[in-house]
Amino acid sequence: MFHRAIQCLLVVAMATGCSDTDSDSPTNPEPPTADRADRFVARGEHAVGYSQLETPDGMMVKAWFPTAAAGRTIEYAVPAKLFGTPDDEYVVMGNAHLDAEPVAGTFPLVVFSHGFALSPEWYPLAEHLASYGFVVLGPEHIETDWDADILPATVERPRAVSAVIDLAEDGALGGIIDTSAVAVVGHSYGGYTALASAGARFDLDHLAERCATEEDPFNLGLFCQPFLTGTEALAERMGLSEVPTGLWPSLRDPRVTAIVPIAGDSYLFGEAGLAEVTVPTLVIAGTADVGTPWDWGPGPTFEHIGSSSRAMVGLTGARHFVTVTSCNNLPFIAAVPEEYQEFICNESGWSKQDGLDLIHHMTTAFLLHHTGHPDAHESLDSTVYAGKTGLELQFDVE
Repeated sequence: MFHRAIQCLLVVAMATGCSDTDSDSPTNPEPPTADRADRFVARGEHAVGYSQLETPDGMMVKAWFPTAAAGRTIEYAVPAKLFGTPDDEYVVMGNAHLDAEPVAGTFPLVVFSHGFALSPEWYPLAEHLASYGFVVLGPEHIETDWDADILPATVERPRAVSAVIDLAEDGALGGIIDTSAVAVVGHSYGGYTALASAGARFDLDHLAERCATEEDPFNLGLFCQPFLTGTEALAERMGLSEVPTGLWPSLRDPRVTAIVPIAGDSYLFGEAGLAEVTVPTLVIAGTADVGTPWDWGPGPTFEHIGSSSRAMVGLTGARHFVTVTSCNNLPFIAAVPEEYQEFICNESGWSKQDGLDLIHHMTTAFLLHHTGHPDAHESLDSTVYAGKTGLELQFDVE
């Protein structure tokens, strides 16, 4: 899935939305915007605990949450799913306290959906959000092979989100989780998962029309062929007696109140299917992504979703894995094929840390705003980032 013979580079200029400076403005204008541009880059006030939970049907769920225990380096034991990983498990390094006790209180829920064949521990964003007072629950999606597993995953992933919310409502982590506001954050096919959970509906007729004119063999093999040859199997897995025409039935969970698809696949939905999403949405992506190209995911998502509160953050020149942890935290990576190392570890347009800092800051600001943080909205304004290069920003956040 991760190797592409022909890479596409979409170069996007920075859009700041700044107005001209008034010549009569005071000599000492308002304080610099640097704090608003990076206010949520550093970790929040909470140390972070980590534990593993299980749903009644046996699905593993990884949990990050605020704790009073001191944070520490942790070696996450992660099941091997990505092709080429050497053993049944491998280590991902992080910074959390294993099996710590949660602090007293109630905290809003973030369901985190990882990329295909990865695991939640690949993403330091989970720890980051927990440090700001969220409980992050990440289901361990079990797929490993795109061709064999993508149709089941397409249906089961949104169901997994619902099962995680059920787990939270049933008192997981001692009842500290507030499920009155539930965000779904996801990367790659986790971004698809966020969109489907928020109500985006399949439109495979639209996909067929698009694929009829597609010439790129990577796109045809990854985004077209599995779904267009597997429509009957997909319908059967959804419990449908026949293949629908037009929009398919929704996989939405009405408890989802905001989403953040990061490099999220959206080609299954089309314009009409994306318009069914009405919850607040933050779209994040690298413009040089060849795993989920801009016009097969982030671009159409932002353009066509029906949300009245939405934002888009484009990292010019960044690629598909800009949001995962540094390869310094993936000690197994030296043992996997070189093409995987190149695709996972190296960024062309951004340093890994700069990309992570921006994604962490933007996601945190967006989710805090939608849970009532009094100052987070100040960071959701393109003028704040006028001095930063390499960004395309659009904010229409209520």
